[in-house]
Amino acid sequence: MAEIDSLEALLARVMRLVATQGDEPAGDGAAAMTLTEGVVLVELFGAGEATQAQLSARLRVDKSRMSRVCSSLERKGLVARERDERNRRNLVVRITGAGTTAAKGLRETWRERHERMLGAMTAEERQGLMLGLRALARELDGFHPPREAI
Repeated sequence: MAEIDSLEALLARVMRLVATQGDEPAGDGAAAMTLTEGVVLVELFGAGEATQAQLSARLRVDKSRMSRVCSSLERKGLVARERDERNRRNLVVRITGAGTTAAKGLRETWRERHERMLGAMTAEERQGLMLGLRALARELDGFHPPREAI
């Protein structure tokens, strides 16, 4: 029981820290964005384009929230949205040139943060972290419905 209590406390602490980081802009300057916007942009950078519904499902973000995120990214000139010619009910979201530049910058910033965090750990701690994160991701992927936020 003590192990479960310790795990719950640690997970709650990590979730608070991640949520707090999510309130800070994920980028610099005029294209500053929330963490959710950054995750969507990096997803589009890898995919090139996707419908809002596909993004919502992939990232487990509520459809109405995804619509607001895509609208914000579109206002910033980072994505373009248009009706899907094959199914007019769907909106296709495409990353723009400015979005590609921003996504590359975000990936580099995140990589540097991760390198700093991992660099402060021993090899044994890094291995344990990877093992635990894989198990946690596997369990979370297995049974959780889409959520309002990432």
